[in-house]
Amino acid sequence: MKVSRIIFVILEVVFAIIAVAILVRWITNRDSTELLPQPSNVEYTRWELPEGAKARLGKGSINDIKFSSDGTRFAVATTIGVWMYDAKTGTEISLFKGERQDIKGIAFSAGGSVIVGANSTGGIPRWDTITGELHTILADEKVKTLKSAVFSADGTKLGSVSRPYRKSQVLNFSDGSIPPIITDIDPDFTNSQEITAIALSPDSRFLATAIHEWKKVYPIQMWNADTGSHLLSLTGHSQRIKSLALSPDGKTLASCDYESIHLWDVDTATRRATFKAPGTGFSVLAFSPNGKLLASGCSDGSVRLWNATAEQRGLGGKVGQYLSTLMLKKHKNEVSALAFSPDGKMLLTGSDDGTIRAWNTTTGKQQFTCRGHLDAISDIAASKEGNTLTSVHSWRNTQIQHWDIGNRNLLSVSFLKRTIPAAISPDATTLAMMDMKGKNKLRLWDVSKKRFRSTLEGHEYPSNALNFVFAFSSDEKRLASAALEQYNIIHMWNIPIRPQTFFQKLFSSSKAIRPQEILEGRIGVVRILAFSPNGKILASGGDSATIRLWDVETGSTILTLTGRKQGIKALTFSPDGKVLASADYDTIYFWNVTTGKQLRTNPTEAGVNVLQFSADGKVLVSGDIDGIIQLWDARTYRLLSSHIGHTNRVNALVFIEDGKTLASASRDGTILLWDWEKIAQVNN
Repeated sequence: MKVSRIIFVILEVVFAIIAVAILVRWITNRDSTELLPQPSNVEYTRWELPEGAKARLGKGSINDIKFSSDGTRFAVATTIGVWMYDAKTGTEISLFKGERQDIKGIAFSAGGSVIVGANSTGGIPRWDTITGELHTILADEKVKTLKSAVFSADGTKLGSVSRPYRKSQVLNFSDGSIPPIITDIDPDFTNSQEITAIALSPDSRFLATAIHEWKKVYPIQMWNADTGSHLLSLTGHSQRIKSLALSPDGKTLASCDYESIHLWDVDTATRRATFKAPGTGFSVLAFSPNGKLLASGCSDGSVRLWNATAEQRGLGGKVGQYLSTLMLKKHKNEVSALAFSPDGKMLLTGSDDGTIRAWNTTTGKQQFTCRGHLDAISDIAASKEGNTLTSVHSWRNTQIQHWDIGNRNLLSVSFLKRTIPAAISPDATTLAMMDMKGKNKLRLWDVSKKRFRSTLEGHEYPSNALNFVFAFSSDEKRLASAALEQYNIIHMWNIPIRPQTFFQKLFSSSKAIRPQEILEGRIGVVRILAFSPNGKILASGGDSATIRLWDVETGSTILTLTGRKQGIKALTFSPDGKVLASADYDTIYFWNVTTGKQLRTNPTEAGVNVLQFSADGKVLVSGDIDGIIQLWDARTYRLLSSHIGHTNRVNALVFIEDGKTLASASRDGTILLWDWEKIAQVNN
């Protein structure tokens, strides 16, 4: 064989090996990353900010979408209020004024001059659609802690479900100057039952409710919305009902579980059609204005449009096995909200992936995308360079968003299917998570390379463990972990250095690592871990009434801190490592790390969820379950100030821009950037 031929064969083999290596890495480490076009205007990030804040990243997750009667605008009810958009371009017009609220449902008034909403605490705010001014809030002591809310077409009636999901009511507030007339829908509930879906007919005559109990599905119930009297029951579903929708004329009810959609004739109480789409899961329904189309949103991010009036034979010729007339696929996660334009030519679809997409209902062509409506943020971290902020969203699937701190715009978003994130490293390089695709493996994800970096093995966590706690050391060389399902054990890991050479990067996959140390003792359930700034001490806390300080090198207990009565919710060290701050539900504690002496206790009004010292150690910042941020003098221990900006629990606090800005991330789906010089008031 000629030398040239041998060289050619060798090259073929080498390229084949490289191709296989790339394919294997792609299969095992695949994610979906979308690089986003930079917006021409991000002025909306500065709209309706709380005092002391410089910007808001994110718009809150989607609860409801409604078009104005002329179809020129649409409003989005979110966890932080109501946004108004231009229906032609998808451009932000305004964020309605007033204190930030978690708005569960909205409707335009008949003339379109007012938007009425229902917030999570049972209030009924009303805004002028032109000025955005908040006029009145009607409320009643009987209506509290709303889970869901649906309005009649003209916004004069509201159907609601209150927590703990076993109470439904209809509120009539056609006269906005008086408290609403409340009609109780009062089925005979047991403690294990819950209302999973409701629908109010556009003409406000009927209310439909779906009830579920563990391993048992109850008939759909129809009620007179004015009197609360029971009208009829519809039986046919074998699974939990996820959504209900009544046609514009009130004669047809659509209901869906995960596998099927049923159409019911309300007059005869009979089922007249069934829609199915194998391989997907239905999540939400909506009728077009003329009632001829039914839109269904699915858990895989797809949307299907069905002919709701003409029978079609499906595959195999089975009568009643209907086919969708149009399928729309762009969303990455479950579709949770749908809205048709008044003329039925446009469909808006809102998804857990944080986007609202506009579609032509005839051609299926996408017209525009509105971004920024993601759900709960579990953690944030700033890059070492300080120019980008990474946020981790943990609703159903992991989503990683990268923000340009200076320009306040979203750079990219990555989606990791079937994973549960737990913590991101201080410099935003590594994400610790559970990978449900790999038999619930614990893995480390390389944020910049977008691939799995390491697999954590040898921990012997229970196979049913789903809730994990992680903490990275400040130099990102160590990781501590614990599982809520495994008592009295903490694992310590050394994080391997990432491969540097070309071939190492090419061929290395997720490297398996084993615990360096196993910390054991009578520590109970561990819910929070924190490293000291120098990485030599690990603090742990949980359901027991003690905090333990561990020597990272030896795994031995240094100190046990006692004197508390409740479980630990938060831990953080001062920058010099001399003071440890901890919090239970209603108290913040300061501890001397050397002696274990309790320095001070500060009572709080709401449950603290996260703590963070300022860079100079003079101020302790706390974020609570109600979304309030408080600043405490770390020397005198007095409360300096309180700042209300979020509508739900604060999950993370990080200082950025050389300590000039405090970033707070919340379950409401937003990050607030606070001007530290304005909100910090320390007496020197």
